Amino acid sequence: MINDTVIRDRILRTATEQFYSHGFSKVTVDEIASKIGISKKTIYKFYSSKEDLIRAVTDTVIAETETGFRDIVEDIHLDFVEKLRKMMTFVGIHLSRLSKYLIEDLERNTPHVWSKISEYRTKNIYQHFGSLIREGRKKGIFRNDIDEQLVLMIYANAIENIINPNILSQLPVTANQVYETIIKVIFEGLLTDEARTRYLPKELLRNNNRQQDEE
Repeated sequence: MINDTVIRDRILRTATEQFYSHGFSKVTVDEIASKIGISKKTIYKFYSSKEDLIRAVTDTVIAETETGFRDIVEDIHLDFVEKLRKMMTFVGIHLSRLSKYLIEDLERNTPHVWSKISEYRTKNIYQHFGSLIREGRKKGIFRNDIDEQLVLMIYANAIENIINPNILSQLPVTANQVYETIIKVIFEGLLTDEARTRYLPKELLRNNNRQQDEE
């Protein structure tokens, strides 16, 4: 017989997939139960409501994200430039799952959940990216002529004020595409010339050099 822990995990995993795919408001508890092959009553045994379920999904995603960030930052076997690239890829993958519709849906129908996500995002920026910038400057990867706190403030404000429902609804791009542009403008500008040749893909470097020659 399947134990309660397994059932709870299946409910949480299925709910996460459904919310990411269809948004919060359009997914019903009946649909989640049907996907798993259990009754709605079984879901209510573990989660009192759909709102309780989205809170549990949010807490789980935040915990997994925090673990992922910490593992990358504390990995002593990674070269710093590789660590930077891996961090940016990790964030990009997570953001790519957030459709504009889901972000708008969460802010409109569960503002408490969206507020928690926004608060974590801000904390994450100052904690993990602050640590990354300090390490990069010590190792000569990031330029020393730019103030660390100012960079973090610019980055935090760009993330908070652009990757939000009101702004994303006006842009013909995804949250991940917005993030990639922010990274290109801010973090690539922080790299020293030597580090830039290691961080950027070789094909992109050739294209950039070709454009500069043509100008």
